[in-house]
Amino acid sequence: MKKNYLRAFVLSSVLLGTSYQVQSQNKREVESIRKNYDLGKLQKIEKAYQKKALSKKQRAFKIAKQKGWDTTIYKKDGTFMELQEVVNGQPIYYTTFNVDAAKSTRTNHLHNGGSLGLNLLGQGMKAYVWDGGVPNKDHQEYDGAGGNNRVSVGDSSSTLNFHAEHVTATIVASGKVAKAKGMAPHATAIGNDWNNDKAEALKEVAKGMLVSNHSYGYGARQIPDYYFGAYITVAREWDEVMFNAPNYLMVVAAGNDGEDDSSNAKPLDGKSAYDKLSGHSTAKNNLVVANAQDANVDTSGKLISVSIHSSSSEGPTDDLRIKPDITGNGSGVYSATHFPSYDKATGQNKSDGKITDDYVDMTGTSMSAPNVTGSLLLLQQHYKNKNNGSFMKAATLKGLALHTADDAGSKGPDAIFGWGLLNAKAAAEVITKRGKETQIKELTLASGKTYTLTVESDGKSPLLASISWTDRPGTATEKANQSTAVLVNDLDLKITKNGTTYSPWRLTGVTTNGKGDNKVDPYERVDVVNASGTYTITVSHKGTLTGNSQNYSLIVTGLKGAPIVCNATVPTNVVANNITNTEAKIEWSAVAGAKYNVGYRKSGTTNWTTKEATTNNYKIVGLTAETKYDVQVRSKCATKNSAYSSVINFTTKAAPVKDTQAPTAPASLKATNIEQTTLTLNWTASTDNVAVTGYDVYQGTTKLGIATNTSYNVTSLTANTAYQFSVKAKDAAGNVSDSSNKLSVTTKKDAAEKDTQAPTAPSNLASAKVEKTTLTLNWTASTDNVAVTSYDVYQGTNKIGTTIATTYNVSGLTADTFYEFSVKAKDAAGNISDSSNEIFEFTKGDWGDDWGEFSINSGTSSDITVFPNPATNFLNIKIPSLLNAKYRVLNVTGIVVKSGQATKSINISKLPKGIYFFEFKNKKEHHIIKFIKE
Repeated sequence: MKKNYLRAFVLSSVLLGTSYQVQSQNKREVESIRKNYDLGKLQKIEKAYQKKALSKKQRAFKIAKQKGWDTTIYKKDGTFMELQEVVNGQPIYYTTFNVDAAKSTRTNHLHNGGSLGLNLLGQGMKAYVWDGGVPNKDHQEYDGAGGNNRVSVGDSSSTLNFHAEHVTATIVASGKVAKAKGMAPHATAIGNDWNNDKAEALKEVAKGMLVSNHSYGYGARQIPDYYFGAYITVAREWDEVMFNAPNYLMVVAAGNDGEDDSSNAKPLDGKSAYDKLSGHSTAKNNLVVANAQDANVDTSGKLISVSIHSSSSEGPTDDLRIKPDITGNGSGVYSATHFPSYDKATGQNKSDGKITDDYVDMTGTSMSAPNVTGSLLLLQQHYKNKNNGSFMKAATLKGLALHTADDAGSKGPDAIFGWGLLNAKAAAEVITKRGKETQIKELTLASGKTYTLTVESDGKSPLLASISWTDRPGTATEKANQSTAVLVNDLDLKITKNGTTYSPWRLTGVTTNGKGDNKVDPYERVDVVNASGTYTITVSHKGTLTGNSQNYSLIVTGLKGAPIVCNATVPTNVVANNITNTEAKIEWSAVAGAKYNVGYRKSGTTNWTTKEATTNNYKIVGLTAETKYDVQVRSKCATKNSAYSSVINFTTKAAPVKDTQAPTAPASLKATNIEQTTLTLNWTASTDNVAVTGYDVYQGTTKLGIATNTSYNVTSLTANTAYQFSVKAKDAAGNVSDSSNKLSVTTKKDAAEKDTQAPTAPSNLASAKVEKTTLTLNWTASTDNVAVTSYDVYQGTNKIGTTIATTYNVSGLTADTFYEFSVKAKDAAGNISDSSNEIFEFTKGDWGDDWGEFSINSGTSSDITVFPNPATNFLNIKIPSLLNAKYRVLNVTGIVVKSGQATKSINISKLPKGIYFFEFKNKKEHHIIKFIKE
């Protein structure tokens, strides 16, 4: 079997089966995330963003048609671009961020066989990817020890994309080819194309999405200057998504414009090597990832050295927020790809027709972002395993990554590396040591209040304290370099000891940092080096908190973890919280160093069910609705157990009414736009007692995909072949409707032989009516085997217009200036002819009356010849008569470099090497011939 291993591709620029079903986040875990969300508000915002995205795109495509803009662009360097909107008359494209992992970010220490002994592979976790298309879910890297068919498509997109494939596999590839192993090789992934990304993300957060990857954004050369570093509307909208879904973290590639110091004409403080972030990269609540070269790391996971990749885009934002936030490894990442789309983008020919074993090396922030995304997924898994199935809030996850990042570049945070290189090993250790040598607290600060915590340093490590919060969306701007802070709720962190105050890091300029009052970032960290003894950590705020409170996460490391003497005393303050129809969380005051037995039973019964807890809370599951229960707790030390606490009671809530009613069957299934290999299915919407959430589309008995509306584009069909299709509706409860009508469709026969014959070249191109700023071009029509549809007119190498006639009026020229023109014909199939003869024109100027119009046909004259051509010292002239003849020699810019009375031989030895024009004129004749001086 042929293997497609591509090793040296570097791009330059600016996603269920036969063995067993993979289990992702279970319903209880999803519900624990959703229960704190205002689902109605999420749905309202989703619909608004969906409508807005559709309106922007429709308007952009309409203008593009008028202007002749491309709506999709494939660059030879592998970049894929797609038109999204038009701003101030300027087309705005999404573009992939690739310019052509696990060891650099220490994620391998979390895997099975890693130094931490955690065996974290993403089991039961789910990653989401938005990209320029979707991955090929049949690639061999999505099968293996973690389960088969672990990748699916979340929206109705069917456009396979090599970039989306590489990004998705960097997160979840199983490692069938060992060096292509992803960060979370047992996790599942859902791919979506980037159109309507915000609305689709809102739909997924309502289902419990924790982390998503976005390795795309705006290219620097396609945006207005004020976009750079600015908190524009798209950044505000993503902040709104994350604020309303506080468990969701968006991971974003910073971009690959690090080597472009010219696209931003108004860089912050005039520093053209900075201020290159745009679009959603300037949001406050996401995690923006820069790209580093492979790091030099020792076997214990200690960073020795690391360098930024030159293509990685630099920050900061206009209000001097620390962006990018963090750095991952995205240089030379080897992973799965999809060669048919790769070949389309790059003009190469790597595909062998098999798309399940394609691989490629790629570089860019597009690769560093999924390197970080997969690592964060494992940290969420580790936290869940240590905390009774609970996940971190997004602010905690982001704060943990920034808190434990290895400093890189200049000391402290900067606009290149952010807070440094991700260290997943250090982050996992903070989770493991929580409550001992570290603290991770998810807290709420009420308006007008402060929070204090007294801690003792371990005397060895730096004492680090940080706060992170998901801020409310700020006010968007359309001005360049607007320095006003977009932070809404400004929390403050400080550490004090004996009258000394330690302040957080902040940027003081584009290239400088320091410590002081940070008024712009929704993340603050205070570092105390050479710490020793007892310190006080204080969290406060400025002004009045919008919303009257602010949730935040506090992380502290470098604490003394001295052995604790366990004294088994009866637990106190036993309470039951978070009671549902099937669960209750039992909490009590901690007993130092102890473990616990939690006993529970239905009130009135005699037998107790006993569970062991390692922390001072325990979630009881599997309870019966509307039932009263008794609970008691005791502490356990190595040598003694306490008596049980006094019994407390709680009653479970009534069970929600289960939705068992399936939607009605979709009706009137029909096919449109039937071609040789594609068609579109349409049907009448189903109805449901609650709501229809989607449609499963079937080809025969095989499910092709899921549609969220009443149409689906089917691809990869065979010409002149009969197919049968059907559709089923489903709702949020998992009820599935009866099938729609069965639709039989036969694709079109192979098209007639494609027209590949180009028209003949236009001939006899000439000029007329030459004035100072205008002239007219005329030529003889081309012929074609079908029909000539138009002519493209060129001024030098630039196309200046298209016409269906054999004449073209050129305007906007400059007087006394030299120009070159040519014409090409084209037909309806897109075939383009060879170029016509070139003509060279000199517009009228101060001495045009003497020589007349300067008009050069690039062909030769039968009346006059010059030789040799090329010439070195002398140019010989053959002409019927030299009587009263004069000549000029002009360079390619139209400047006269030699002139005089014509003779049979002219000395050109002193002219520089290059292309020239010899112009001859007497009373009867006027000729111009091009020659080369060697």
